[in-house]
Amino acid sequence: MPVGRDSRAKYLVAVPHSVAQDDLSKLVAGINLWDATEAVSAKYISGQSPEDFSSQRRFSFCILPSQVGRDWLGSLIRLNCDTFVECFPELDLGDLAPLVGKKSLPKHDLLVCLSTRSAYHLPVARKFVTSLRHRSLIGDGVASSVEMAVQEAFANSLIHGNLELATGGHLSMDRFKELGEETERRLASGHHGARAIILTARRRKNGQVVITINDQGNGFSPPDANATAPISRKDTTFGRGLPLIRSLCHSVNFLRNGRTIELTFDDSQSTTALGDTAFLNDLETRLTTSPDALRIAQNATILIADDTLLSREIIASYLRADGFTNLVFAKDGEDAIAQIKAHNPDLIILDIIMPKLDGYAVCKAVRADPAYAKTPIIAQTALEENEGRTRIFDDGATDLILKPLNKAELIARTKIHLENRLLVQQLQAYQARTQSELELARNMQENLNPTPEHYRGVGMDYGMRISATFQMSSELGGDMWGLVPIDAHRLGVYIVDFAGHGLGAALNTFRLHSLIWSEQVDDQTPDVYLQRLNRHLKGLLPVGQYATMLYGIVDRQNNTFAYASAACTSPVLGNTATGEARYLDGSGVPLGVIRDARYETREVPFDKDSFLLLYSDALIETTLDNGQFLCEAGLLKMLQDTVLEGGRDIDLAAQIADQFMDRAPAKLDDDFTIVSLQAANIPSAG
Repeated sequence: MPVGRDSRAKYLVAVPHSVAQDDLSKLVAGINLWDATEAVSAKYISGQSPEDFSSQRRFSFCILPSQVGRDWLGSLIRLNCDTFVECFPELDLGDLAPLVGKKSLPKHDLLVCLSTRSAYHLPVARKFVTSLRHRSLIGDGVASSVEMAVQEAFANSLIHGNLELATGGHLSMDRFKELGEETERRLASGHHGARAIILTARRRKNGQVVITINDQGNGFSPPDANATAPISRKDTTFGRGLPLIRSLCHSVNFLRNGRTIELTFDDSQSTTALGDTAFLNDLETRLTTSPDALRIAQNATILIADDTLLSREIIASYLRADGFTNLVFAKDGEDAIAQIKAHNPDLIILDIIMPKLDGYAVCKAVRADPAYAKTPIIAQTALEENEGRTRIFDDGATDLILKPLNKAELIARTKIHLENRLLVQQLQAYQARTQSELELARNMQENLNPTPEHYRGVGMDYGMRISATFQMSSELGGDMWGLVPIDAHRLGVYIVDFAGHGLGAALNTFRLHSLIWSEQVDDQTPDVYLQRLNRHLKGLLPVGQYATMLYGIVDRQNNTFAYASAACTSPVLGNTATGEARYLDGSGVPLGVIRDARYETREVPFDKDSFLLLYSDALIETTLDNGQFLCEAGLLKMLQDTVLEGGRDIDLAAQIADQFMDRAPAKLDDDFTIVSLQAANIPSAG
């Protein structure tokens, strides 16, 4: 091995600021994560919350803080990562370790490892299943059934597995109280509360999704699936939930002496084709990087596979006469396979009857390799019976011509298949280039919105906690928001939603962003500011395009929020002490519709207990899992419950976004933006 070369496996790890360095070092140096710590090199990226980690970066791990809260549980959806491990000092995975490496658990598409102490108080099953939807492992249509089954199995693994609680029989009020007190004692203990529970999910090649729940309890011996006798054990209710779980799953298995529950689901709505995806990605790469990519049909590489020299020469002479000169030859089936791998031909002319490997076997071998699965194959044969001709199509041939060959027919079929291949390659190359350009534009548009580091820092300067979530519905979107510091006490905030989404809406956000930052807002009231923007936009936007917008100023010295709205969604003003909230007036004329539109500045109190929520219409116009929109009263109730449960120090917008994502389709029809500003006990810069 060359001197100085690092052969260790490299991992990029996301780590919360709140994780103690000693705890992190102990976790990394132990045997829970990997089977050979000396063969591992880890690079750490730290952040205060999941929003601090770019979705463009792929993380090997996310270390969750001890006593995981709802904010970091939301990282299952927001982070580009498939392994999440809580960093708690007592972690000892035992036979579940290591989580990665040659001796790890079976390969997974998602793994979450939590302590019982944390998992007991969190909606783990819902977040886990939501994450599976967003990763396209399961479809929206089966998500509710999957969640119900996982929740039932997960609860039993926690209660009867790790906590070893007996909940059977009649529960009187006294017994119920005793059970609650015993639960809290066991959660606080290292023996029970520090036990790990691990959820994994993986997709099989046949499309089935397998979910496992692994605990560290005493195990459970399930009854026969066909048994009709009642469960005789009185110290557990687990067996009573089995019929429900089995009715929701394709199959249920128990491993590790009953400490692992394996649930298998058929997801007929999922259309992910891993093989085709891999082939297309490989083909796009070869098209964009190879200087030999097919440009015109006559430049094609054609393989002629025939065991008769005279036949090979006849075919070659026909092709050369029509301008095809890049010819490769194979004298039998084995030679054909070798030449295909060596030259990657654009077309194969294949004799069916050949020694060593016949044409049928060659077709099967070619179609089994994703690199050549789409290569056209013209089979040639002297067979007269229909059975042989039909079989070659079953084995993968694209076309069939009969011997003796007709020159005009051979040339015509060759040109047709090469021109089809050329068109497909050109389309795929165009799609790859377009996708690359859209990705660049997407990154540019995401940069229009403040980063978490920026809006948190600005919030501290003004004595506020600011939280936000932004998600595009397609490659590009029409939503945008931002902050405009005015002076030591006044902070401007805006949220924009252009009609539609995609490329047109994105271009409009660039236009408006340039206008916003070219305007001097220091001495402008919100109504005057919107009027000036509107006049500029009216001259820039094509007919029929418009934007809704809210611009407001939080004045921390005078404890007010003054704003003007151009048909924006109604902002919500609330109280962090009581959870009470109300809608403000969001009416007004959209930007870009009428040149001389007038706007009104409205003012409301914003004191030490206030919070403000701004959002795009996706929050209230998306059909949720109950078939309805989030109604006005529903949003206020969600805000009240979230504030009362989490208190002042929560990231309010992120919490509301998490609850919305739990119930919304994995693919949104519109861009989604939500921003919250909460008065906090942080000294302002002034």
